[in-house]
Amino acid sequence: MNRKELVRATPESVGISSRELLKTLKRLEACGTEMHGIMIARHGKVIAEGWWAPYTAETVHICHSFGKSYVATAVGAACTQGLLSTEDRIADLFAEDLKRFGVADTGNMAKLRLKHVLTMSNGMTVHALAGKDLVRNYLTTEVDWLPGSKFMYNTAGSCMLGEAVRRVTGKSVYEYLKESVLDHIGFDFEHFYWMTFENGLHAAPGVASCTENNLRLGLLYLQNGMWDGRQLIDREWIRQATRKQIDNGRCGYGYQLWMHELPDTFEFNGGHGQLSIMSRPLDMAISINEAASEPHDTDAVGRILDQDLLGREWPEAMPEDPEGLAELNAWLKSRSIPQPEARPVHDFLDRWIGRYRVEEGRFHLQPELRPSGELNVNADFYTNREPWIRTMEIRKAGDLLLLICNDDPGLEVRLDGRWVPQPAQSEMPAYQYSCTAGTVDDEALTIVQWYYQTCFKTRLIFRREGEKVRLFIRKERLHDDVPYIHMEAVLCRE
Repeated sequence: MNRKELVRATPESVGISSRELLKTLKRLEACGTEMHGIMIARHGKVIAEGWWAPYTAETVHICHSFGKSYVATAVGAACTQGLLSTEDRIADLFAEDLKRFGVADTGNMAKLRLKHVLTMSNGMTVHALAGKDLVRNYLTTEVDWLPGSKFMYNTAGSCMLGEAVRRVTGKSVYEYLKESVLDHIGFDFEHFYWMTFENGLHAAPGVASCTENNLRLGLLYLQNGMWDGRQLIDREWIRQATRKQIDNGRCGYGYQLWMHELPDTFEFNGGHGQLSIMSRPLDMAISINEAASEPHDTDAVGRILDQDLLGREWPEAMPEDPEGLAELNAWLKSRSIPQPEARPVHDFLDRWIGRYRVEEGRFHLQPELRPSGELNVNADFYTNREPWIRTMEIRKAGDLLLLICNDDPGLEVRLDGRWVPQPAQSEMPAYQYSCTAGTVDDEALTIVQWYYQTCFKTRLIFRREGEKVRLFIRKERLHDDVPYIHMEAVLCRE
């Protein structure tokens, strides 16, 4: 593949004011979300881009449900090549499976078509589990409503779209999408990852990617499926995908993407603000990676973009503004996520050094990836089914505190107060983390762990209780109605 760089241009050359753009970006930064990266393009030209350190243009960011739009694009390619149709019945695509699982091809199941899965109108009132038993779980879930009549978000259905692609192409949804679309639009595969379930199926929410890759996908839709004069996705399929197909209680839903209040404006949307927003009237695409708590911060981002940028009339060009452009670029290059204040590490830190065993309770060190409770969207990716810590050794090594768990590497904790990204030892290959530590007094040690691809931080608090240590672990800043996840254990020194 010959990767062609996107054209860079000044905002004014495509009719956008650098000064107004800077005002918008400052509002985004101040609205409550934590910006990680943004790219803005008009008429196919990138006019602004920036990342908040330690994030960079190369950061492979977890995209959450943005991955559903990648799967839908593969469906679009298969429809373009005549391998699938949105009118295909699920009962025909999975006829042998229905027979094997003893599911009758009657009633609402007989009426369920690919277009209903694309538009989250499967007709199911229960969200089937995904994972290695995806096909069985989905097909044996009752279709209670008439397909196409009601919207209900359904991740298992999105994963079934990928399985449908595999059935008709003989290739994984990733392999097929790569050769039919992504290779042709200049994807950077060094900064792209797609996780699979145990059965090898690429999961709809399993995509991790850099900001520019997501922008390129948005540009493909904005250009009606065409790239460099080649029609990769049928124009009519794109038109149907990007218009309101069903009422979702907001602005409407298309083919695995969301409508905006503004005319002919739509977006790919992943949890905690992984977005690509496309406006046909302005011929503009905006790609964002951020850490936002649902739903308010992500709504705030959309409102600001609609008010300041997407909902305004802009000319095709305006006089250049070198000073305004210089100010915009300087601001973008200077962005960083605030570092925490260095917290004191007292001499009595040495009191914590030693080896401990768990006497009461249980805990692990990845509450972001393994939240307690029944609903856990990451569980389908686990390779280590028993993450619980039995022993922990705390060592000091220069400016680091090392937490050795079950005699394996656990966490590297910095004692100088700085956040320094490093790969996480987890099932999520794209994850990076950093830890800092501090002591308040000789009775407590606090460690804060930050996963860069999320909006969460984990706080570990070791507190002495006589000869024992009680460990509290809190995953902080969740959805508004779930303030934190909590684990607790009692440790004894060996």
